[in-house]
Amino acid sequence: MKQRVLAIAALALAAVTGLANASVNVSAGLSPDSYTQSATWLGQDANAFFNGGSWTADNWGDQWVQVDLHNSFQVNSVSYLTHQLPDGHVSQSVYVSDSFIGDNWHSLTPVATFDGVTVNMTPETLNFAAVSGRYVEIVANGGQSWTALANGSVAAVPEPSTYGMLLGGLGLLGVVARRRQS
Repeated sequence: MKQRVLAIAALALAAVTGLANASVNVSAGLSPDSYTQSATWLGQDANAFFNGGSWTADNWGDQWVQVDLHNSFQVNSVSYLTHQLPDGHVSQSVYVSDSFIGDNWHSLTPVATFDGVTVNMTPETLNFAAVSGRYVEIVANGGQSWTALANGSVAAVPEPSTYGMLLGGLGLLGVVARRRQS
């Protein structure tokens, strides 16, 4: 009996330790009004970008795409594919804030940046120390290409309440297992 309880406790500890290092995508599946962008082309907008599609600004230079997470999260990475023709130099910066960012990104310090040469559909993941915020914006410059990105994902560390729910559920499983043995 004690061995079973110890095994459940060890599983709970392993699960919590694993969750502490895990991130989940918090940018997909939100209401359509959660997504905004500086410009769009043929329905390739922020909603499409954060939900498995592409965003194209139909313009050169600095353009932005943003998601409102509706709650503050501990954001720790942003992933996407560069979407460009021809291949060449591009740059992207990520901003996180509790206030709508939009064109006000100039007044903020980016939490992560990428600046380099890429080819079409190059995967990029910008990892950074967890930053609390409700709005996440990527400011991109497509260089010689229209500014565009694909398959956007914002990762966040689960909130402490997630750990509590996990431990509570595992504890309940332990109680059920104990009663079955009695």
